[in-house]
Amino acid sequence: MTWLEWTGAGGISIPLLFLAYHALRRTKSAMEMCLTVYLHVRTEREQRATMIAMAAALPEGGAAARFEEGQPAWLFYKHSEPDQRAITSQEAA
Repeated sequence: MTWLEWTGAGGISIPLLFLAYHALRRTKSAMEMCLTVYLHVRTEREQRATMIAMAAALPEGGAAARFEEGQPAWLFYKHSEPDQRAITSQEAA
């Protein structure tokens, strides 16, 4: 068998291989984009959970801020009452 027989005499198989190659490239780039977004969201959730834990650790309540690149990025607030939840906000900073 020659390579022409393996590829179906070059009539239909070559364009199909070309199409499959581009479809796989598109699929790969879409998967990379989805993975990037997933990792970004996961990192933000972990960061937010850490911030809430830091705010909950304030002994008598109060507020604290976290700075990123010289600008306030997160604001933590804990009520002095023990039953209140700690509040963490990125928008308020």
